[in-house]
Amino acid sequence: MCSALAISCFLISLEAVNREKRKIRIARELESIIFQMEALLKYGSYNVYQICEKCFSDAKAFDASSFKEISGDFSGSFITACKVSLEEADDKTLSAFTKIADFLGMYESETQLSGLDAVLEEVKINRVSMENMLVSKRKLYLCLGAFSGIVICLILT
Repeated sequence: MCSALAISCFLISLEAVNREKRKIRIARELESIIFQMEALLKYGSYNVYQICEKCFSDAKAFDASSFKEISGDFSGSFITACKVSLEEADDKTLSAFTKIADFLGMYESETQLSGLDAVLEEVKINRVSMENMLVSKRKLYLCLGAFSGIVICLILT
């Protein structure tokens, strides 16, 4: 019974590490999507609905179906899609990405591109910070999980 408890605590801490890895994968995917948005704005003549459909069609880190179904009020629909599809994302990353709703499709292309660059930089900084934090604390999380399981076993026996 004690070994099962120790293993369970370890697996719980492993899940916490995997959750952080998912946040990093989502941030990477969002960076790629912003790059695609910039390319479509620079070299194509797409409206915001077409941009969303094209950019989110290949998303793998999260379910992007709500972005492909945006219609009507773009800003409101985009923010709603962010909340629905990016619920597993880091809060700072989500906050940065939702800023796209404030300018995409509302201003001339240069302003939109500079806004996308700013959002990209913010998402990238958050991702790098999360990666650095995970590298430095991964072993700590896993060891604490196993150690807490062992301590619980000692207390129970």
